[in-house]
Amino acid sequence: MNERILRRKDADEELIFLDTDEELLKYLEGIVPHIGWIIVFFNSLEDMISECIREAILRDPLQDERLDVFLAEMLFSGKCRALMQLYGQMIEDGDVKYTHDDLNELESQLIECSKRRNEYAHADWVGLKQQCYVRVKSQSKKRGVYHRYKKFEEEQMNEDVIFISNARLALEVFNQNIHDQINGHATSS
Repeated sequence: MNERILRRKDADEELIFLDTDEELLKYLEGIVPHIGWIIVFFNSLEDMISECIREAILRDPLQDERLDVFLAEMLFSGKCRALMQLYGQMIEDGDVKYTHDDLNELESQLIECSKRRNEYAHADWVGLKQQCYVRVKSQSKKRGVYHRYKKFEEEQMNEDVIFISNARLALEVFNQNIHDQINGHATSS
């Protein structure tokens, strides 16, 4: 089991901190490069979403950096939502081969990237427990505060890097194809 959800008091009893700081540092030295790659690829994906928004809104995506005023203030989820809505309008109004089902699939992939990235970016890495459990989320409910712990393994971390990288590529292909179709260029969607 690589994931556990426990109430706060149960977590303190069941999941024990590592014995020494040396154990923590040894573990972190092994996974920090993976976390770094996840953040690098996710940031690249977010930049690609901003580029796609620029292209969807402006005739010349390089002509007006005033749009960057708004993009800089938006979080990933807002950018993703805005881009999906722009693409939805293109599908409705343009002569394209993409459908809303294709768009929903792309959106699901981007949302999943965000979920995966957030687990790494917001995890309590210094609070590592024995058996390598890391708290990735806390949630307050009527019956108390619950923590979600996850055991990060190198294979899963590599899969997350590949997933986020592939999502960026899928977005790039989708964006190129939808603009080519709108502009009447032949594509192989």
